[in-house]
Amino acid sequence: MEEVLFVTPDNFALLKQIMEVMVDAWSMPDYAEALPPHIMKAILDNGGFIEAAVHGGRVVGFVLGFIGYDPEFGYYHYSHMLGVRKEYRGRSIALKLKLHQREWCISRGYRLVVWTFDPHQGLNARFNFGKLGVVSRKFYENYYGEIADGINVGLPTDRFKVEWWILSKRVEKRVSGHDTPPSYDEVKDVAQQLIHTERRDGVRIPTAISRDIPSELVLLEFPGDINSLKAVCFECALRWKHVFREAIQSLLKQGYIVVEHVSLLEGEERRNFYLLTKSPLDELLEGEYPWR
Repeated sequence: MEEVLFVTPDNFALLKQIMEVMVDAWSMPDYAEALPPHIMKAILDNGGFIEAAVHGGRVVGFVLGFIGYDPEFGYYHYSHMLGVRKEYRGRSIALKLKLHQREWCISRGYRLVVWTFDPHQGLNARFNFGKLGVVSRKFYENYYGEIADGINVGLPTDRFKVEWWILSKRVEKRVSGHDTPPSYDEVKDVAQQLIHTERRDGVRIPTAISRDIPSELVLLEFPGDINSLKAVCFECALRWKHVFREAIQSLLKQGYIVVEHVSLLEGEERRNFYLLTKSPLDELLEGEYPWR
């Protein structure tokens, strides 16, 4: 099989193909939600980063970012979009794109890369927390408003903003494969489960939120597959969004940090959790975990 090449898209033909990847990756009905080539050209020419994964002369994936600023962080790199064509998923293309982005950022003096993602997408949670080693301290309600694509349509675009401290020991150990996220069995007896759930009519729904949170470690459940859930019970998916929103906002206000994605299979059912801790950020970035 021909090798996948990773290149800077230096012409409009490649930039237009990146638009096609956006349409495919997010199941967009048309190009209305896609980033136009002239904006990508401006990003490239003014200190931003775009890399395309090319196979057989065809763009099959991309990552795109630009400079950001926050009073707490100072200047950082904001990674706005990462997409891979559906038929090319599972080939580590997304991981390679992020690692190339990390190398690019390090070479330009960045310490931090930031992006947003839908906290209800389990595969993205596993990728961001488990493989890359991000943490999150911020959650936004309906961050992008209504997005008319196959993934977001009809649901509020709630988002985590994650921090990828690219020079930290945590990140170095994660991306090198020398550190892995905990299993459910490792944390189930030391972390308090905040959202109570039950199965009804073949689907799992949230039923209550614990109000008393004495534990330094918390497991916060979210749907095993919200995309499938939305197809069979839209109201259930929306209820998950609202219950999760209430719980995560309460935890973050109390100083908890989202640090891991934890998953398990119960029979044929996938269950997803976030692990949150009150440990200081510096200790987490040094790879010190309170559950070990």
